Amino acid sequence: MAEIKFYLEKRKDSATGEINEQNVPIILFYSFNGKRLQYYTGMRIDASKWDEENMKVSKGYADASEINRELGKLKSKVEDIHSKAKALDEELSVEYFRERLKGNGSTIKSKKNFSICLDEYYASSSLTKGAGTMRAIKSTFSILADFSESTGIKLEFKNITQDFYDALLDYCFNEKDYKNGYTGKLIKDLKAFLNWATERDYNTHLDFKKKSFKKLTEEPEIIFLTYDELLQLYNHKVDGIERLQQVRDVFCFGCFTGMRYSDILALKSENIQGDFIRYRVVKTGQSNMIPLNKYSKTIINRYKGKIGEKSLPVISEQNTNDYLKELFKKVKLNRKVQKVSFQGAKTTKITAPLSEIITFHISKKTFMTNFLAKGGSLLTAMSITGNKDFKTAKRYYKVVDSLKSDEMAKVFGM
Repeated sequence: MAEIKFYLEKRKDSATGEINEQNVPIILFYSFNGKRLQYYTGMRIDASKWDEENMKVSKGYADASEINRELGKLKSKVEDIHSKAKALDEELSVEYFRERLKGNGSTIKSKKNFSICLDEYYASSSLTKGAGTMRAIKSTFSILADFSESTGIKLEFKNITQDFYDALLDYCFNEKDYKNGYTGKLIKDLKAFLNWATERDYNTHLDFKKKSFKKLTEEPEIIFLTYDELLQLYNHKVDGIERLQQVRDVFCFGCFTGMRYSDILALKSENIQGDFIRYRVVKTGQSNMIPLNKYSKTIINRYKGKIGEKSLPVISEQNTNDYLKELFKKVKLNRKVQKVSFQGAKTTKITAPLSEIITFHISKKTFMTNFLAKGGSLLTAMSITGNKDFKTAKRYYKVVDSLKSDEMAKVFGM
């Protein structure tokens, strides 16, 4: 066990610039496992009364025996904390010592490993998060388990270091070909769990709080249908192919309401009340209300009383996306669009026809863009779609400004 030392704090007087010599704090210093504990003992002494070589108050001064006795008790307490932690196989940290020296050791939760804490985190999170969100969180830790198996880095609190972070990025980019957006989502979920575990004193390893252990972000291009393209799709006759007509209707419904796939899937006849859709958002569990317009109302009425309790003929999201690509080719919605993706600092740009990259998620982007372009307010659009992130939502203004420039050029030229 390393030697425990005591020294006087060296702090300059703000007025004179000289080292303080009067009523100076006595500091305990302890080095362990490459870490350094510096702890204020709660005692002070004039520098002239301090025996620096023997690290105690010099004999002959008032209160010397009492102060030295308290310093001896602190030294024994540190040694005792270290010995008990070693016997119980507990992880030592500066915070671990501080809490016990303050007398808070009894409030520290019993040791739980990463796996046990994760199960408890799932149970706790499921009380406030929807089923879809929980599936996404569990998917994150399934990927982290694959990362652990691939790299040999065990999922333990003490291993979540900067080296872990760097290895995870390498795995995501080079083994899985994930982009910044999805990689950032994995890191965000991991940090949320680590914060949860730290708040409950299960985790004492705090590398994940460093600025360098950051969630990656990206600002992808907003791909959407223009209003003319949307009406072209809406009015297209899909003769004899019922599945494509139904997918067209469901997609257009999303474009005219801003609703997510999961919410349209869960939509029932009782959610349609007069000229409004009243429902509870699957992702967040919050109630929401969306006014029907002539397009969304026509689509709803087209299937009213024909498909049981459901309001619309929604199929699996994968099949929906496959059929959308087929449908867009038939409608000849082949405008070239550019997809930009990022892996770390690497940028990849892919240009492809709209019919090749279309997915249901583009319906919500189509709603937001056209709603703003037609004069709707951003706050109203956010209320309708349930989007609470103003920073993300206001990106649509850039797209709308671009649309206005294009229209101006068509009318007056450049």
